[in-house]
Amino acid sequence: MDPVHWDRLARLSQHLLDDIEVGSGDDGTWYVSRDIESALLRRTVQGSEPQIVVGEAGHGKSTLLWSLHRALQEQGLHPLLVSATWLHPGDDGIRTASTAEIVSAITGRPGAILLLDTADLMLHSRSARHDIIDLVTVLTRTAIPVVLTTRPIEGQSLPANLGHRITLGPFSSNSELPAAIEALTVEFIADDSVMPTNPVSAIQSALARGALVDDVCTSPLLLRLLFSLSAPHFPQLELDVTGLYNLFWSRRIVSDHRSGPEVPAEDSDDLSASAGFLAIAMLALGTPEPPVDVVVRRAAQVAASADHAYDDVVLRRHVRALTRRGVLVTTDNRARFLHQTFFEFAAAKGLANRGAEDELPRLIARVAQTPDDLFVGAVVEQILIILGADPLARPAVRASCQTLIRTGLPYPISIAMTAWAHHPVLLELTTDMFAAVADNQLRQFLENLPILGTRQFAERARDFGHRLDIVPRGIGTGTFHELLSPHDNSTHPPNARGPDELTAYQQRLVRALRRVEERRGDLERATDQAYRAIRRAANSKDDDRLGRTLFSISRSAFYRLKAGSSWSAPARKLCADIDA
Repeated sequence: MDPVHWDRLARLSQHLLDDIEVGSGDDGTWYVSRDIESALLRRTVQGSEPQIVVGEAGHGKSTLLWSLHRALQEQGLHPLLVSATWLHPGDDGIRTASTAEIVSAITGRPGAILLLDTADLMLHSRSARHDIIDLVTVLTRTAIPVVLTTRPIEGQSLPANLGHRITLGPFSSNSELPAAIEALTVEFIADDSVMPTNPVSAIQSALARGALVDDVCTSPLLLRLLFSLSAPHFPQLELDVTGLYNLFWSRRIVSDHRSGPEVPAEDSDDLSASAGFLAIAMLALGTPEPPVDVVVRRAAQVAASADHAYDDVVLRRHVRALTRRGVLVTTDNRARFLHQTFFEFAAAKGLANRGAEDELPRLIARVAQTPDDLFVGAVVEQILIILGADPLARPAVRASCQTLIRTGLPYPISIAMTAWAHHPVLLELTTDMFAAVADNQLRQFLENLPILGTRQFAERARDFGHRLDIVPRGIGTGTFHELLSPHDNSTHPPNARGPDELTAYQQRLVRALRRVEERRGDLERATDQAYRAIRRAANSKDDDRLGRTLFSISRSAFYRLKAGSSWSAPARKLCADIDA
């Protein structure tokens, strides 16, 4: 036990805790307790094995560790919150902290617990990954409890026996989401603002109608961002993720729409160029949280290459302004964007402004050559989405997506599929196009369709239904029907009339039919095509039992479909099949 190392790391840990945004109250009034929290706390205190919290970006991994740290302290224990970025060496090779210092500080200290945040940032290279694994292994051998967080894809590179894995998902609809909406309404919405009588019901209704997409409503990061950008008014309830990030870009970076006596008048400058330069510099440095001196120096070089006369002095001033606006977080002479996903968005915006023809070939070549570099890959995915909306840039984006698919490698293909889901005009839906695409990648493509904004979902679903016959049924048909409604509340497989068990595909199809009625507005134009695809599947030789499964579906569901005027024609066809 080294008290010098402990004191230094404890001071850094406290700064990190102060930076984690959980609300305006110092007592954590606005934090929403997560459903997994009590079980995680219990297992951490028991210390039987490391706890690996796996969650997508924006699902609240850092704030969960903030809350866990507080709960552990209340029990008289000594948790140490460490950011994995501290272990990343700078240009000079110096780290904020080393694994040896962490082990030295914690080992032998009674009640010490390591909380390692954003471990995924150290899982992009083999050597860094081994450093994390060795750190966890050494502490486990000395009976030091460890909790670490990671994104799912990066987490797959950790050994299966390293520890107990627990998934942190989006806000649960029945407990966490209502509590979050109530807390955010109190925090951000003025008393005299016009707002719904029941804010929780209003947002849940917008979610059910598809006006707000799942990711905005149920992501702790994005839901908070939605309320903060709308303050002091109640949020407009028609927005998707890209729209929300663009809104943040315009209201915090292009100009500062905050109000109040604490907002300086000079903070109205357009800082979009500087935000892009800083993000590109972080990308080049290989870390989203470099020292301020280093990132400013590298950003000045990026600016000079773009013929912008931004020297170190100007960029330092812009770093301070972006920090005041809440775009950057600056602690212990290190700077980062408010969240890693927004760093990825800002880097993509900055690169997109430099021109698709100049940037894309180099970036695509980098992804193809280092397909396990998820740090760069996430930025490439964002730049393809951004440039895909520009008709002039689409040829370059189309060529990039085709190159990624031709690699035959899972991660590059998933990047192309995500961009394609955002912009279906980029690629033609052909059998050859799907030759290299795995089942789970096609599933992700289809899952992204309703996430992108339900106004266009029906049209895209109908187009996909037209061409469904070119995709092997095991890959496409079942997945398509499974995703007719992204809100699947059914948890039990249907029961068939008869001794034969349903195939996995048939079970998915039946569940999809059960919830078709939940998406009346969004799927109005897609229904007839969905019906035709269902009949094609039912008539096929290898699925001759499928017709019988329709009997296991509640008739009342289809007769309620029949009541909707826009649904009456396809509903009558389905009811006729059931009654036949």
